[in-house]
Amino acid sequence: MKATKLLALALCVAAIATSCRKNDETPKVEGKQIAVSAQMYNFTKATDTAFEEGDAIGLHILTNTTWLDNAKYTYTGGKLVGEQTNLWYTDEEVEADVLAYYPYKASANYNAAGYTFTINADQSTEGAYTASDLMVAATTSRPTASAVTLPFRHALSKVVLTINNQLGEAIENVWFSGVYGTTTINLLDGGNQTSGSTGTIKAAKVNDTTWALIVVPQENIKPQLIVTTASKKQYTFDLAEAVTFSSGKVSSATVELTKESLSTSFTPTITDWVADNELQFNQTGEGEEGDIDVPFVAEESGLGVVGKFAASAWATDAILYTTPTQGLLVAEDVVMVAGDDFKIRTAGTWEGDVNIGRNANAVNYIKANHYIAVENDGNSANIAVEADGTYDIYFNQNTMVVYIMADGEDYTTAVEQTENGEEPVTEEPELTDGMLYLAPNANWKADGARFAAYFFEAGEAWVSMTDSDADGIYEVGIPVGGYTKVIFCRMNPATTANNWNNKWNQTADLVIPTDGTNLYTVAEGAWDSGEGAWSTK
Repeated sequence: MKATKLLALALCVAAIATSCRKNDETPKVEGKQIAVSAQMYNFTKATDTAFEEGDAIGLHILTNTTWLDNAKYTYTGGKLVGEQTNLWYTDEEVEADVLAYYPYKASANYNAAGYTFTINADQSTEGAYTASDLMVAATTSRPTASAVTLPFRHALSKVVLTINNQLGEAIENVWFSGVYGTTTINLLDGGNQTSGSTGTIKAAKVNDTTWALIVVPQENIKPQLIVTTASKKQYTFDLAEAVTFSSGKVSSATVELTKESLSTSFTPTITDWVADNELQFNQTGEGEEGDIDVPFVAEESGLGVVGKFAASAWATDAILYTTPTQGLLVAEDVVMVAGDDFKIRTAGTWEGDVNIGRNANAVNYIKANHYIAVENDGNSANIAVEADGTYDIYFNQNTMVVYIMADGEDYTTAVEQTENGEEPVTEEPELTDGMLYLAPNANWKADGARFAAYFFEAGEAWVSMTDSDADGIYEVGIPVGGYTKVIFCRMNPATTANNWNNKWNQTADLVIPTDGTNLYTVAEGAWDSGEGAWSTK
């Protein structure tokens, strides 16, 4: 297959920017390195695989838990190479399901038991056609030093149309109307379920007489074939009988196109999908398609919204999708609570060149149905919402504006937020009788800083710290709920809300002592992370 770049949302990637939230560490597991190779089912090629340089797959390894989730492996130098070193678990008696798919998609909208895939509505270019050809593989393995062979097969269905053109003018485009474009596939058993509504697919031109397209598997369907010519005339062909498009199968048909045959019928035949003919695509024109109703199909933009909100936790992106407005992207139905903050990045990673937030001097909190100018700068600040709500977050790439819209509200009704947003009131949690103390150094006391403690591991809770006896040591009650870890934070005194957006400096992740010590002293000269020690107050 031809190499393609499919932009998409990130799944469970915990690459956390220091400007966004607490520092996390990934535990290291000893084991054999995971290696995979590809074998193509029903492919006839000179080599063992049909992958080409740069093609990328997603790999899942499942035991009674998810051991490896959507790891990216790229075909490089004749073999599949992991984006990072992935290790097997150590128990060599445990067998795992090894699942893979192509093309790779960094997305949080699916898991191995429910992978939702949408074909391209316009498959007239090579990249769009290739990106619609979903391939899956499923096998089992125990931990091994050898490469696990992945038996790839076509998960969708293919339609090949031969048109005997007797019109005396060129065919401009070929369309397939009334077919579903989205399916959810279980990578474990290969089952699939269509969703959404039917639409129109623009086919790829193979040569002067043949067109091809990919459709999702679907039953009892009667699509129309529509042919448009250079003079914008349309010829419609109705399907004689309902047909089932099956996974891994190709449906083919031949039709006669004459001036008299304004409408006729055809009956496809079903054969095994054998990859013995690679498509050679020709660029088609951009002319009007007559009265053909081609619905807009939103596609993943390659950018995502990552933040404090529960569905993300600074790890999982809410994907930004394209809209009918050029350059305008949207992530819909993002549930946030007051003070939740976020940034926009390359979906799934901070390693890209996208790190979009507000200017540090701009308004702190954005009200619903307002917009704010943003900048692509690693030093930009997080964007926070003022109130609880379910939001549609729009990002205009052309004007560098972010809109925070109440669910279902049109972004065009938003007004610019130029005033300084009021910070939401931080509700302090119920406290236990246990107390912790912080002795900040001279650096931390500078600029009138205030202090707060972030408790986690049993949920998360912020509590403000006070110096009730003015002895320079700040105290905080431990919240109810069984919290086992804490981060002490130096906070911006111009703000009252406790959140990562208002944090200036922080300690490392600290385990709450159980040995009687309760006072954490920040080392002299230190600003962030692991410098300090516990003692007893």
